[in-house]
Amino acid sequence: MYEVFYSWINDLKQFGPIFFIFFLVLVILIIIAMILRDKFLYTFKVRIFRTRENGKVIEINKKGGFITRGSITFFVIKYGPFWWQNKYLTENPRLDCIDEENRVYYKQIGINSFVQLRRVFKEDEVQLIPVETDIEYGAILSIQRIKDVLNPKDLWKTVISIGAIVLIFSMGIIGWALLMNAKCPNIP
Repeated sequence: MYEVFYSWINDLKQFGPIFFIFFLVLVILIIIAMILRDKFLYTFKVRIFRTRENGKVIEINKKGGFITRGSITFFVIKYGPFWWQNKYLTENPRLDCIDEENRVYYKQIGINSFVQLRRVFKEDEVQLIPVETDIEYGAILSIQRIKDVLNPKDLWKTVISIGAIVLIFSMGIIGWALLMNAKCPNIP
């Protein structure tokens, strides 16, 4: 009775290194894909100035780039290595205010509110002057985002894909249980 079980475990020991190497290669490929995506997608340097309550200014250097969703182009500021660590701005930066090093300057007023700054050289100093914001374009983007959230076409695609994943997972569990029953019929 136990010989069958131990022979099945010995069969699994042969596939252990193969699974480990496959998992390692998969992780390396995902990391390379993330690095290449960041290299080609986020081409602008973004400098963000935050003002604290005591008046101190904190300067943060990040990367930014343009992402097209549907028919609308967003400017995205990348805060971390993963795709959920992005800030989508309601308006794109004015291209005439980007300096020669492809750097965009922003002042962060609130949690999700940014004002673009223009770098101006005065006699012996560099000044950052706010650029006028385009309220109409931001309103159009906000309306489009609301339409995208409330779009029923995307909802049924999401529900069907989640259902398919659950179905595939349950079929795998059933197949594994049948395989276990075939290999070790005496185990309850």
